[in-house]
Amino acid sequence: MTHLPDILTNRTMYITTLLILALAVAVWAKVPKAPDPGNPRNQTELISYIDALAESGVSPAVSVAVIQNGKLIWEYTAGIANPFSGHAATTDTVYHWWSLTKIATALTILDLAEDNLLDIDQPVSTFLPDFKVTGLDVDAGPITIRHLLTHTSGLPDPIPAMFGWVRYDADLPNQSMFLQKIMADTNKLKFQPGTDRAYSNLGYMVLGAVIETVTNKVFEKVVTERVLDPAGMSDSAFVFRPDMDANEALGSHPIAHCFTPILPFYLDIKRMVKGRIGNLLWFDRFYINATPPTGLIGTARDAARLGYVAMVSGDILNDAALNLLMPANGQIPLGWPEWESAPNRWYQHRGGGPGFAAIVRIYPERGLVIAVTGNGTTLPVEDVVDAVFHVEILG
Repeated sequence: MTHLPDILTNRTMYITTLLILALAVAVWAKVPKAPDPGNPRNQTELISYIDALAESGVSPAVSVAVIQNGKLIWEYTAGIANPFSGHAATTDTVYHWWSLTKIATALTILDLAEDNLLDIDQPVSTFLPDFKVTGLDVDAGPITIRHLLTHTSGLPDPIPAMFGWVRYDADLPNQSMFLQKIMADTNKLKFQPGTDRAYSNLGYMVLGAVIETVTNKVFEKVVTERVLDPAGMSDSAFVFRPDMDANEALGSHPIAHCFTPILPFYLDIKRMVKGRIGNLLWFDRFYINATPPTGLIGTARDAARLGYVAMVSGDILNDAALNLLMPANGQIPLGWPEWESAPNRWYQHRGGGPGFAAIVRIYPERGLVIAVTGNGTTLPVEDVVDAVFHVEILG
């Protein structure tokens, strides 16, 4: 992690930041505004809303996929994937998923537990002897795998430092080694394990290291073998394959955004930004070193498939494991940070960061999964899911 005082000694970076700030103020009135979804009554009105989202610039491309009872019942895409090449977005367009990756990481952990390779109530130190935190009370219990899955470990969330973990090549680091590298600067607990709940990317980075230790394989290979392949997610990966190149969506980010002033402190702007069109910065291809919480790329269709295998038994998990993901006893779900019990029980995971936004929401009683992906930082993914649900189920 680069320290702010060191960066401020870099005159070029400082001037760049001031220019971006000035530009942000100048274009603030032109920030893309998302259209009101209203209550679309049919697919024609739903398509009009999605088209309007893409045309507004809030996300130049938007993809939606809906699976019910294992069958893809609807998918739609609007907008532009790459304005420099002129490639329009299609249902095969590949986006960064950001935190949707955590669903796959959680499924991998539970699959390993089914194979008796770990127990989710075991201390993390059982698998990572060098795992050390500060601020742990002497009478507090250890951090367990369950704590990590439910964001109740007390570990902090390394935002915005994570922006500095972006890379521009596909040579991803070993996750165990990367965790050791950054852990010393991020190991102070916010609260005692199990006493509170706060979202933590770091917690899922620790899970990635546990996966590598238990399997003696690199994290990305284990997730591919245990989740992506069984789920039929052939258009998803951690790095672009040659067959995915033509379907790549570039990320877009509004100049007038709270992230924008801090990006030059953590990113190589010359490498990251491909160009500016209007009030949007367009990003070139990038990856992130921390793959367990944020590393997957894929289509909306594959995101829906991921949600489906997290909802039904057989492909990856058995009923006992699914009951941990979707508990009926009031416990905190494993792997799903957001949920609602009534009137239509659902669980969801959002993913978001510079350039992209995504969401997967599952409705277990209906056998329904809705996935939305887009190449805009501020895409209102929950509004899109609500609109799709309204039309597909209630409309």
